Amino acid sequence: MGLALKGLLGELESCRSKGMVADEVIHVDAVRMLEIPLDLNSCRELRVLSHVFGVSDKQSALAAVVLRAALMDLQEHLDEDLDALAEAARVLMADPCQKASEVI
Repeated sequence: MGLALKGLLGELESCRSKGMVADEVIHVDAVRMLEIPLDLNSCRELRVLSHVFGVSDKQSALAAVVLRAALMDLQEHLDEDLDALAEAARVLMADPCQKASEVI
């Protein structure tokens, strides 16, 4: 689990332990609408999470913040992957064998 998801679950747990409603945590302003079909297992997990954190009437909002946190974690790893690819490209550009094969 990435840092963004851990942070989200920490915020939800904090609201639950204080007896507060988690509406503020799960509120997301829609920038664009996107429909993603979920499998049965994912729906069950979301239902359980929404029940545990007291947002049973807002399962779609919970799904949106979980997805947003997951995407933030993916973005973090993509940055690392892009850095690694850039470094590999730099190494290949300085490689004499690579330069010779381009001449051929």
